[in-house]
Amino acid sequence: MAGALDGIRILDLTHGIAGPLGVLLLAEQGADVVKVEPPGGSVTRDYEGNRVWERSRRSVEVDLRTDDGRAQFDRLVAAADVVVESYLPRRRAALGLDYDRLAAINPAIILVSLGGYPDGHRRADRPAYDALVQASSGQMWEQPGWRMGPIFCHMPMPSMGAFYLVAIGTLAALHARARTGVGQHVRTSLFQGALLYTTQIWQDVERANAQFHELMGKSYPPGVHQQMIFECANQEWLHLSVMSGLTPLRTVDDILGLDDAPDPFTFMAMPAEEREQVNARRRTKFRDWNRSELVAELRANNHAVEPIIRPDEMFAHPQTIANGLTVTVDDPEVGPTTQMGVPIHLLATPGAVRGPRPALGAHTGEVLAEWQPRAAPPASPTGASGFALGSVRIIDFGQYLAGPFGPMLLGDLGAEVIKVEPVTGDGMRLAGKPFFGCQRGKRSIALNVKDPKGLEIALRLAAGADIVHHNMTRGVATKLGIDYAACRAVRDDIIYCNTYAYGLPDPLGHFGGLDPLYQASGGLEYESGAVHTGNAPLYYRFGMCDASNALLSTVGVLLALHHRVRTGEGQELWTSLHDGGVIFSSDVWLDRDGRPWDRPSLDAGLHGLSPWYRLYATQDGWLCIAATTESHRATLCGALGIDLGTADVHAITAAFASRTARFWHRTLDDLGVPNEIPLDTDDGLSVLWDADNERLGLVADYEHALMGRMRQFGNLIDFSATPGKIWGPPPIVGQHSRDILRALNLRDGDIDALVGAGVVYEPDVDLTEYRQKFTN
Repeated sequence: MAGALDGIRILDLTHGIAGPLGVLLLAEQGADVVKVEPPGGSVTRDYEGNRVWERSRRSVEVDLRTDDGRAQFDRLVAAADVVVESYLPRRRAALGLDYDRLAAINPAIILVSLGGYPDGHRRADRPAYDALVQASSGQMWEQPGWRMGPIFCHMPMPSMGAFYLVAIGTLAALHARARTGVGQHVRTSLFQGALLYTTQIWQDVERANAQFHELMGKSYPPGVHQQMIFECANQEWLHLSVMSGLTPLRTVDDILGLDDAPDPFTFMAMPAEEREQVNARRRTKFRDWNRSELVAELRANNHAVEPIIRPDEMFAHPQTIANGLTVTVDDPEVGPTTQMGVPIHLLATPGAVRGPRPALGAHTGEVLAEWQPRAAPPASPTGASGFALGSVRIIDFGQYLAGPFGPMLLGDLGAEVIKVEPVTGDGMRLAGKPFFGCQRGKRSIALNVKDPKGLEIALRLAAGADIVHHNMTRGVATKLGIDYAACRAVRDDIIYCNTYAYGLPDPLGHFGGLDPLYQASGGLEYESGAVHTGNAPLYYRFGMCDASNALLSTVGVLLALHHRVRTGEGQELWTSLHDGGVIFSSDVWLDRDGRPWDRPSLDAGLHGLSPWYRLYATQDGWLCIAATTESHRATLCGALGIDLGTADVHAITAAFASRTARFWHRTLDDLGVPNEIPLDTDDGLSVLWDADNERLGLVADYEHALMGRMRQFGNLIDFSATPGKIWGPPPIVGQHSRDILRALNLRDGDIDALVGAGVVYEPDVDLTEYRQKFTN
């Protein structure tokens, strides 16, 4: 069966994490991807995780520093649709990868450039190691841990955001090219990948109070969902969710055998000391239980819960298997391996693993002979450039974050997004920051879909849309009458996306759930806390699995849109929080005996992965180093005055403690040793008010009807020809109900009747009644 990207040719000149993984999402949906490697291979070919990230493509060995190599590459460019590269700007130009040169060869070419920082930023040519971008972007200071100060995040968060941006930028540019007939330069960066996961925590809002900020606020000891992590017998851990989408049959305390436990509302009203006493009793009860038995009992009573496991254990998780995410790949060097499967589920054009990582240069002659220049792709009659997703309309029935965040990002690319929410408002509105982090730029209609008249309106909206998107638990959309069959009946080429918690199939597809469950099932909490050293698991406060589910859906919707432009066929697709967690551990693989490769883990103090790639305390602060080569290490030891042969963490720690962070930063910069001082952003304010970030459009600023001036991250992808569009602030409940209904040709009298009957809600003009209803 042909994939959604059948016929698309991509040249992959990336290294590291984000480029190869972003291209992987495209390769396994039908694109013909050729890895273009320099003599000896890419600089990160030796990393064992690349057996996963660089599979499903062919390899050619070409030296871009020579005339012959450049000529070979230019022949490939003439036959390609997309070039993806991850060099720093100066190196990009030196290798002849500037857009104007490539466009002169092939006007339809799309060049996707991935840097450490955006082009034009003062840091654009700084070393682009993930840990250093973690440090400079402020992420290390945002994550609390088992000590004060910045924390090294085991999950390479900037790269794990940027790989999605690579795929999204490529697909949006392909969609624009179908309209215009010409290519363009698409640019993103690890820094913008880091910004992506600040959506729930970095907001500067004029009329926000302390409660608004503290719900997702940083705290010591770590807060938010951390309090729902419990230790069971045999030092095994689990994470319990406060929501499952199902009605509990017995309370957790009843299952534990905790006598005289207060109900949740009484518990929340108790003084802190009394709550802690109850929690202490509760934790004692958890330690009496065998984890697997307790998990089974909790699930049997409709509680959402996950064992906190090592990343290599995720392949045996029943939902990983059910979702097709446990696959066997026969690697030519190490034999049969167990790897992550394809995490985007297109039902009409399913993706597939297309083969193992190729040997260096294994297909050079084959590809050079096979790839010949093709006629330029035809443009559609519309022709105009406009926005990247101009003329695309999305109906967003989602609530909370994993549903609405994807449509928001598609809206940032220029799509029109209509938010359909209950007349009582989205269930997450009272959460403040998390709600505002996934709703900007949308128009809102508040509609009772359970009423026949409301359902009729919902289906009329679907009939005029390209995409329907939501995150309802399995079966709910069918009960409401807005499932794929119902929407397809009113528009046969509709693209319909459901972002589930666990996924569509059993055994756990009927459950809902929240982000921390999938940090547990993907091995993230185990690694982030360094549980192997005796620490407790640690929850990442960024809530990345929610975002990852939404981002998988964004890529999936764009894949389906590309397929529809080519064939006229719509389709149904789904993604899940579970799969969104698995992809963050996608560099894990098992050998033929079920043993994982020796993937680096954090030390007990959460400083880093090795003496050469970690945080160090100085006289007055912290410094992060990335001495990844022997030359870096020798130079570093010379600067520190220690012997390379005997250098270890203790010796390096003592040396760094002798001078200030700024001294060492300048000294190592002069010597060419990659390093950064971790930035304490003051809850994101220094990033949101940074002059370079403002100038480059990385910050968005708008006026909200209730909250006043609001500032959040801005553009995450730059398009040279068809830019995105951030339309404005998050809407208030039903802010655009009347305008949307008028566009459906309803008259004001009919709209008034719907409002009076409670089928539709619209706010009063001066918002007096609205404030009483939704803000008190």
